[in-house]
Amino acid sequence: MAITSNLSTIDRSLRGIIGIGVTAFALLNGDIIDDVFIEVLLGIFGVLNLISLASGWCPVYHLAGISTRKP
Repeated sequence: MAITSNLSTIDRSLRGIIGIGVTAFALLNGDIIDDVFIEVLLGIFGVLNLISLASGWCPVYHLAGISTRKP
């Protein structure tokens, strides 16, 4: 089964902005968040968005049968 892109350019751009912002916040938040578990979850969420940005494919969209990419 081949993975085909299911994200539009706008969707990928938003995921890039969100991914960079959330990952940076998780790494550099200082004393804002005291719970390490929450920091790790935010980091994972940010990295997953960056992976979707790079690949153009979202597994959640795939499972739901959604595609924002124009044919």
